[in-house]
Order: sequence, then C-alpha cells, then structure tokens
Amino acid sequence: MNEKRKFLNKTKSMFYDEIKKYQNELIPTKEISGFGSMPIVGEKNYPNLNIHNISNSEISNSYLNSSNVVKKDYSEIVKLKAKNILGSTNKIYVKDVNDRINTELLDIYKSKKLVEFSSKFENELKFNKIVVDKIAGIGGSKNELISLKANENISTSKQIEKYSNEDIKSKEAIISLYEKGINEHQIINLLALGNFGIQINKKLVPTKWAISVYDQIIEKYLYQKITKFNCINNYEIYYYEDKGNFFLVILFPEVFSCEIIEQFDEILEQDYVSNNNKLNKFEPETAGGFWASKLAIQEYLYKRKKQASYISIRIIDGYDIPLGVVFVRESLRETMKKMIFKSSNLKEVEEFLKQNYFKHFIYFKKSKLLYNLNTQKKLNEFI
Repeated sequence: MNEKRKFLNKTKSMFYDEIKKYQNELIPTKEISGFGSMPIVGEKNYPNLNIHNISNSEISNSYLNSSNVVKKDYSEIVKLKAKNILGSTNKIYVKDVNDRINTELLDIYKSKKLVEFSSKFENELKFNKIVVDKIAGIGGSKNELISLKANENISTSKQIEKYSNEDIKSKEAIISLYEKGINEHQIINLLALGNFGIQINKKLVPTKWAISVYDQIIEKYLYQKITKFNCINNYEIYYYEDKGNFFLVILFPEVFSCEIIEQFDEILEQDYVSNNNKLNKFEPETAGGFWASKLAIQEYLYKRKKQASYISIRIIDGYDIPLGVVFVRESLRETMKKMIFKSSNLKEVEEFLKQNYFKHFIYFKKSKLLYNLNTQKKLNEFI
C-alpha cells in the first residue's frame, strides 16, 4: 500500500472513529440542541425538494465560522464534523417558502447573532447514514426532522430583514449585504432557503446552485469595479498549499482575462474567459470552483485598486475528505496573501515556474490565456 493510500485510509478511519465516540457519549434521544452549521437544500426531484439542516453542539462549527473551520488540520476538522447532526425534512415544493420547518430555519439563520436551538426527530438519533457532498462537504448523520425550536429569543438583523420583506431582486440584496460585510455563509444559507427576491418569485434554491449563484454575482460585481482600474506593473506569482491541494496564481500586467485550471488524477479541467468575462459554454468544467476562485482573486485586485489578467492552477493530490466550495474560496484568499515571485519579464516568470513548480508549469504552458496574450497584437504595435 503506497503512502497516499495509507493517509486516505487513516483519515477516513479517524473520521468514523470520532463519529462512534460521539455516538457513545449520547444517551439515546429524539431531541438534541446545537448551533446551525448549514441548511442544505437538495436538488433531486426538483421542484419538490428536501431540506437537510446541519446542527452541531460545538459553537465553533457554526456557519459563522465555516471559513475558519476548513483551514484547520484534518484531525481537528473530523472531530468537529463528527458531531454534525443532519435533520432531513419531507419534500417541500420549491415555492413553498412559508413551509413550517422552512420558516423555523429562516428565523434561525436570519438572527443577527448565533442562537442555540433544539431539533426534534421522528426516531432516536442514528449515525449510520453519513452524507458527504462535493459541494457542501461533510454533512452529517441523516435523521428525519420533525421540528426546530430556538432555545432563546431571536433578534433578526435589520439589514437582512429589509431584504426579506421588501420587493427587491435577489441580486441587489446579495450585493448590498456583501458590501455591508454580512457573513457570506449567512447570505448563501438565506438564499437557499428562499429569503430573497420579489415576493411572488421567492423559492427554495438548491444549495449547490445557491453557492455558485452567490459567487457568480459577487465576482461579476467585482469585475465591473476592477476593469476601471489601471493594470498592475509586473508579473506576480502567488502560492499556497493545504490538505493535498496546491494552488498557484499568476497575475499578468494586462487588461482583465482569466483562466481557472484544476488537475486531479488524470482529469484536467480548464475554463477561460476573455476581457468580456463571458464563459463560452453552459457550465464551467471546474464547476463551483470556477466562481469561487474568481471571487477570491478579484477581491484581492479590488482591494489593491488594480486590474490584471490571471491564471489560477490547482493541483489536487491527497484531498480525501471533501470540504466543499468554501475550501476553494478560502484557499484562494490565502493564496493571494502569499506572493512568492515578481518580475517585469515573462521569460523570468516561466523559468521560475519551470525550476520550482514544474507540475504547475506544464499547465501554465498549455494555458489558453497565455497563448492568447502571446499571439494577440497590442494596440501600441499599430501606432
């Protein structure tokens, strides 16, 4: 057995061992208290959908802390995630946002501060149906949910309440709340639960879609901002690695265009957009990672008040327990804090990559963005 396989088996075994430990700590019960980790709106059987609410007795695993949890070591993450309890509803029609349990969930996730609540289940809690999703990450032990009740008075955020009651389009609400610094996981959760939009059009949004819709709305908003700025002056390289993921971003001193590249085993996925920021296919090959990566990099450019073209290359090797799109978004944010090389010469950039990050260099040289920048004529060539 190779070292990689040993690591995978060890980590997965650790996760299930932690679940068993937590199960043994609990007295058999149909009701448990915890803090909201994430409501997952499923996508199967659309337009009749299940909602699976994740609660956790550890306050550090709440949705308000999701961005920090994914940065922890696997040993810490599995201990937290093992305490996830996933309460599942019966199917709810997509436009029935006033369903009783959905209304209870909305109250909990609209609160301006974290609240503890009790989840009541149809049967005694079981731990044999573990839900793991590529988009949302590790869910929890699936159990049939009857009701939710806050253990304290809930005070709803006035900013969120405004966009819950008024006839304002979801896009406007999301951008406004983002600008005001509202926690992005709270915005995504409420979007999935049908909180935003014109009243007559409000509906549940599968969480997989809600995450990508949020990222797409914000990255396009940032695109409109950064394309009004001057370009950076040099080529810049940024690098970060975590849990078998190796992220490398190259910024070019050019007007906006970008390419997101992901490589896993023998699979290579690439998505390119030119300076109009329009994808020429129905869905990106890199799925939700496309929008999340762009959001993180464009946030960085916006903070600098600069414009650039960029290539983001993610090589995956040993990422055994998926942590969802939030892991990609947070990893790219970390990447953009770690510049490792800067030069005014593209040849020097290529040599640096070839000598130090050869795997990334291979995909860099195959980049459509690099090809286009090398072959298209610049305006000053015609003067």
